[in-house]
Amino acid sequence: MSIQRVVKHLQLGAVLVSAAAVLGACGEPLPGEEQKQEGDTVAAFDILPPTATMNCSKFGTSVSCAGSGADGVTPYTYQWQVVDDFGSGPTSPYWYAGGTTYNDYCQFGLYTYGTYWTKYIRFRVVDANSYVSNEVTKSFRCWSPN
Repeated sequence: MSIQRVVKHLQLGAVLVSAAAVLGACGEPLPGEEQKQEGDTVAAFDILPPTATMNCSKFGTSVSCAGSGADGVTPYTYQWQVVDDFGSGPTSPYWYAGGTTYNDYCQFGLYTYGTYWTKYIRFRVVDANSYVSNEVTKSFRCWSPN
């Protein structure tokens, strides 16, 4: 057997012995090292998705909404969607970044003239992992004199 072949076998043997030593040591604490308690590590499935809540109030012609987020990973991006539905549907693909509050105008009255429509205000949060929360919607009946 040549010297090159012997060296090659020794190298292969050394790799196998090293791998066995590393694999054999995995998972066991070293002497003097504390054993981890269950729940010490955080896994991706331990993080809850973000949730959004919103409260709105209408006083006179002013609509005021305040939203907040919970769970997920902070910081949050707050997003608002406002749709004035004149009969074409209450949805829109557009969301606008904003703060935790939103104010709008909505006049209402019982008139035989003018136009009535529904204003939909939606709120959601996006967390630092780009996970999107639930959408919270509040609707108001509005009127304009045309």
